[in-house]
Amino acid sequence: MKAVIRASSLSGTIGAPPSKSYTQRAVACALLADGTTEVLSPSESEDGLAALEAARMLGAKVTRSKGVWSVSGGTVATPEDVVNCKGSATALRLFTAISALAPGATVLTGSDSLRRRPMAELLSAMSSVGAPCFSTGGNGRPPIVVLGGGICGGTADIRGDVSSQFVSALLIACCKAKKETTIRLASPLESRGYVEMTLEVLRRFGADASAERGRGGFQVRGGQSLAPCRYAVEGDYSSASFMMAAGLLAGTVEVTSLAVPSKQGDSGIIGILAGMGGKIALSPKGSVLTTASELHGIRIDASQVPDLVPIIAVVASQAEGETVISGIGRLRLKESDRVETTVRMLSGMGARIRVSRTGDALIIAGKADLTGTVVDPSSDHRIAMACAVAALVARRETVIKGAECVSKSYPSFFADLKRLGADVELRPETRQEEVYAYGI
Repeated sequence: MKAVIRASSLSGTIGAPPSKSYTQRAVACALLADGTTEVLSPSESEDGLAALEAARMLGAKVTRSKGVWSVSGGTVATPEDVVNCKGSATALRLFTAISALAPGATVLTGSDSLRRRPMAELLSAMSSVGAPCFSTGGNGRPPIVVLGGGICGGTADIRGDVSSQFVSALLIACCKAKKETTIRLASPLESRGYVEMTLEVLRRFGADASAERGRGGFQVRGGQSLAPCRYAVEGDYSSASFMMAAGLLAGTVEVTSLAVPSKQGDSGIIGILAGMGGKIALSPKGSVLTTASELHGIRIDASQVPDLVPIIAVVASQAEGETVISGIGRLRLKESDRVETTVRMLSGMGARIRVSRTGDALIIAGKADLTGTVVDPSSDHRIAMACAVAALVARRETVIKGAECVSKSYPSFFADLKRLGADVELRPETRQEEVYAYGI
């Protein structure tokens, strides 16, 4: 499908979609818990469903009804087939570590884009705590084979600047190791908020895992029994950020169903947008109201919030002055090379955006007059959604090819935009359509 979007004025209220990150962590813990867990308001995104299917293949009994997933766990089984994590890096990494608890071997793989995602750091750390595993291609990327038989425990050294998901995977799986595990960070931990989320979910299931005081690492007691629970998934700030930005650029938007405060690192979007001069009203009941504002450029370090970079760049294109977004190195390891695709998308629409000479920062000069064009988001959901927000203030219509990619995290994204008053149409793509040829 393609999305055709024209400049629009927005007004209304939208509920934030459930957090796929919390959903996936809750499902992983439910697989290990002794009994039946009810996951309430789970994310029905492709990533959320990928985690649920992985848990089922590894032995969980799963029942889905409207707004509730029942997951009965307690024993990790050897799957009868390859575990296909689709496009979900979180599911791949969490269940790679968990599959070490199965008695036999597990093979995990996924989509073309997932098979490009790095896994070497996690595989090395797992091997060091007695959970042998390897990449079939010998390149540290999926497909992955985990031999199973349990996790011994001990000490794992791991870099913290490749993916926080590696740390989260070890924290969850090592609750079932034979002895205590110490996770030592070989570099500063980026996206720490996601690890804090993991610790929060583990505590909800009664697990004992904690950060080491003053050392930057983590300790996990082995041989634990996790308790099932009723786990209510909070709204997703990563997805809500697009609607908040849309309100700042094109009208008035209220986003509800958010937790205040929240462990989600991407809740930092509120402070970032406010720092750019955005008119933002925050309710302790979990709603955020954004209104069209006169914005100005800022300097921010995005190393803790990399998923926000595409939408911040869009907002920066409409702010007076220069915005510098540093700490972007890990964006090259996402669903697409998000440094490249963000630059291509915005420069194709007329924004003045470039990568710094060091390669670790985006520099955006505002205020740009954007013009609609045909955009291929490279099957990256965050690029497609950022482009849709930019289209709301662009002259001429914008066409986003492969618009269905938003289902990875926010299946109702275009429907929600339309409910707010956006001029959005979803149409089938045709082979005769010309793909816009980007140039940087």
